[in-house]
Amino acid sequence: MSERRARYSSQQELDGYRESIVTPAPRQRVVLVHCSASSARQWQALTDQLSDFEAVPLDLYGHGKRQRWDGEGPLSLSAEAAALGDASPDGAPFHLIGHSYGGGVALRFALDHPERLRSLTLIEPSCFHILKAAERETHLLDEILAVADAVNRAVLCGDYRSGMETFIDYWSGAGAWKSLSEAKKAQFAALAGHIAHHFWSLIHEDTPLAGYAAVDVPTLILCGTHSPRPSRAITRLLADALPRARHRTIRGGNHMSVITDAAKMTPIIMEHLLTRATRDHQRPSYTSRVQPDDGQGFHWSSAAATVAARNGLAERRDTSAF
Repeated sequence: MSERRARYSSQQELDGYRESIVTPAPRQRVVLVHCSASSARQWQALTDQLSDFEAVPLDLYGHGKRQRWDGEGPLSLSAEAAALGDASPDGAPFHLIGHSYGGGVALRFALDHPERLRSLTLIEPSCFHILKAAERETHLLDEILAVADAVNRAVLCGDYRSGMETFIDYWSGAGAWKSLSEAKKAQFAALAGHIAHHFWSLIHEDTPLAGYAAVDVPTLILCGTHSPRPSRAITRLLADALPRARHRTIRGGNHMSVITDAAKMTPIIMEHLLTRATRDHQRPSYTSRVQPDDGQGFHWSSAAATVAARNGLAERRDTSAF
């Protein structure tokens, strides 16, 4: 093996199997966009596994360490997405991951700048606007509008906590708000205005579902079986619309599993990233990492099917040769 190729591949004995380990070089960027009422810190479990990449988790307007939206016009998905390109100032293509509202922002960036991306990962993107034209899904849009209205009313009258209670319980399950500490409730209440902005952006985005066919990027779309019905419908619609989309369902997963149960999602996200990274370098296809039973780090398995079996993953469709 040449020295150049040796930098990418080595042989290692693991659990009695001899398997090829492939890592991308030079390190490629992975930009991560969090959900509403969160921050870049939500990605800690995933970024811990991205040692072969340059991880760039971002804070959205009014979240984490980033300033509030300046108020010079509506906060659109395009306005929020504008900062994503700045995460790769040298213009190098990068991998993009977005969750919930962050998924909507990531998809908008992919639509505007598909040439900037190596891959796209959408974890239950909250693209509520596409439910408007889906004849069978209008009742699901009504479900989301009811949550948005509760937040909007709370912001208008100043009862931020009641609005955020509706929001938190909808996405995390009934009773989730009551289980929070007073400090956490106060933290969420302070974000109510930003959440109202997010609902407006996601509902009033004017891109039709068919318009997303222009996102010619290798895309992984993830959804949990216990997630709200609108989220599950949106992932199905996008999987059908995007030309290179792969849809996978996490058995027992919910909308917040990427934070609360990251071990179920991290392996399949790593599979997607590393497959694209190694293909870009024209290296042999990698073998995906899975969580061992003892919970101590990640090791390499012999097939992507092993990842699916051990982590409760059900693949719904795969329209792309990854």
